[in-house]
This record gives sequence, C-alpha cells and structure tokens, in this order.
Amino acid sequence: MSALIPLSAVERARLIHGWERPALNVPATQIGLRATIAFLALIVGMSIEPVSPAQSSAIDLSHQNIGAPPEQFEFWRGRHADVGHWAVVDDSGTSGGTAIQRSDPDRAAQSALAIYAPVSLINARVRTQFNLIDGSTPSAGIALRVTGPDDYYLVRVGEDDQRISLFRVARGVSEEIAGVDADIARNQWQTLEVTAKDNAFTIWLDDAWVLTVFDDSKLVAGQFGIWTERDDVTRFNKVEISPITADYSYPG
Repeated sequence: MSALIPLSAVERARLIHGWERPALNVPATQIGLRATIAFLALIVGMSIEPVSPAQSSAIDLSHQNIGAPPEQFEFWRGRHADVGHWAVVDDSGTSGGTAIQRSDPDRAAQSALAIYAPVSLINARVRTQFNLIDGSTPSAGIALRVTGPDDYYLVRVGEDDQRISLFRVARGVSEEIAGVDADIARNQWQTLEVTAKDNAFTIWLDDAWVLTVFDDSKLVAGQFGIWTERDDVTRFNKVEISPITADYSYPG
C-alpha cells in the first residue's frame, strides 16, 4: 500500500533543528524550500532483511585515542567547526569497547554533524549503532549526501516523539519528507541503517525494514556521517559507509 506524504512538517523541523520559521512574506525561492513528492510504502506483516552490498567496511575505533576526536571526521554545529563536542570514549557495552560520543550542555545549540571526510558518493549504504543517553530531545541520525553543513539528507530517530523520519535540509531549512512511528529507547543500543540509491531511501531499525521513501530532488554526490541535536549525549558504534553496487535493488 502506498500513501502520499504531505510536506507539512516545518514546525517539527523548527523544533528539531532550532531554526526559526521564515516570515510568511519571504518567497520560498529565497529560503531554499523545494517542492518534493514522497511515497511511503508500508507492508503489514512482511519481513524484509537488508541487502549487504559489496565492499562493506566498518570505521575502526578500537585503535583510536580515548578522549580525542574520531579520526578522519569533520565536525559541524550550524556553520561552525564543532571539534570540542565529539570524542572517542570507553564503552564496555560495545563489542570493541569504544564508541563515538557527542555531548553538549547548551540547550540552545543547533544540530551537530560528524562527517566521514574520505568518502563522497551518490549511492551508499550507511549503518551504525546508537545509544541515546541524555538530552532534552534524545535523538540520533545518519546524514546522507552532505554537500555542506546546511545541505544534506537526514534520517532521524527520536525518543521524545517515538518516530523515525527522512528530512531534506536545504540552505539550513529542514523539511520532513516522510516519517513513521518507531520504538526508540533511551540507554539502549539500537541499530539504524539506510540505503540511498538514486531517488530511493530505504531505512531499517534494528534490522527490520520500516520505511521506503522516494524524493525527486537532483542527485548530487556528497559525504556521509552521523548526527545529533541540541544538548544530546549520544553515542555511536560500528559506523559503516559502503558504496552501493550497480546490481543493488531496494525492497518495496
């Protein structure tokens, strides 16, 4: 079953990212909003396993220095470098004993990105484990096709609203393209995976398919990484970024 998803989530995006809603008399072309058609495919009772493309490799944290920023990442909060809020930490609850943590005591802070610098692609699979430890709006996300700190796709999971969503961030303005209710827990490791293949985005939570979305925006290569917001204390582990092969096909 398919359903047309209305693009009426500007207020949700304003709360998530801390951006003010544009004045009503400002033309949409000046704030970078783009009309997008999204389709949400929901299949009741159907079990779909993620397909693993070739050349999948995890970013190794085990040999990195505890307390230092994770290597080969670039960090952004708004339009500013954000090195001081990301670090490799000890975590006995992970298989490797380490994790990447982002924390910030400032509740007015904007969303934060940790982007893996060596990779720039259009089509890729990204998989990570996340643990929501604390914060006013505990959340985690995967950033896709990042061309700058204000332009990217985002798959966000939130404990406060129990929702998983795909957003398009353009020139700092965020809109939810599609979303669905999901079981998001605090102080528990969960797995988030997304594939971006051409105009299709397919998302899994804890290895169960939850959402497939189509977006008709122009295809542009970009970087990939992880995301949190505001004053969250969020940990990530087993970050994998893999190119998608030509024969890859998404379920749905």
